[in-house]
Amino acid sequence: MNRAQEPRLDPIRRRVAFVVAVTLAVVGSLLWSGPDPVAASADDEAAFVAALNQVRANEGLPPFTVDAELSNLARGHAQVMADAGEIFHANPISGGYSGDWSKFGENVGVGANVQVLVDAFVASPGHFANIIDPAFTEIGVGVVWKDSALYTTHRFLQPPSAVPTTTAPPPATTAPPPTVAPPSTTEPTVPTTTLPVVTTTTVAPLPRPSIAAERVVALFAMLDQVGT
Repeated sequence: MNRAQEPRLDPIRRRVAFVVAVTLAVVGSLLWSGPDPVAASADDEAAFVAALNQVRANEGLPPFTVDAELSNLARGHAQVMADAGEIFHANPISGGYSGDWSKFGENVGVGANVQVLVDAFVASPGHFANIIDPAFTEIGVGVVWKDSALYTTHRFLQPPSAVPTTTAPPPATTAPPPTVAPPSTTEPTVPTTTLPVVTTTTVAPLPRPSIAAERVVALFAMLDQVGT
């Protein structure tokens, strides 16, 4: 190679360097896409379950068992609320569940993070009642982030209660046996009650802390129960 050729090779080197730099930038952008929202939501769901089980432990109650189907349904409703930009109950709250049940409960809320919402749920009598209801043994938690807001749905379930078997006396021969209507499986219509926003800055002792003004969240609670 002589010196006369060097000026013609410098532009080539510059083009090669440019192509390499662009390639590295593209690869880097593909490899790094920031935090995974799905993974973050899964961590938040686990944090909710751990926090609620601690609340139950404080009340002398056994922990919830996480049900995969309930969790999927809860995530689906959390996504619906996030898309709408507001919170509301599913109608019915047991919709989509394939198993049998005796009682269903639902807490929904939107707030800044898990701890803010846990404090708000515990401070609200209706939501707290669902959390510490000894009849509820299974739970499904769904979390969806939209911008900086955490939308969450908690589904509580009581499995079918065991009905004791008793021997009925033989019917009288002078009258036909009474006709008994089958139990209703239609869920009662439960009105949705909008809870007032609490703005007090007084912090009550656990397990029922108040909601600080800078941590105001929106919450709704609902309960459905089948006839027996």
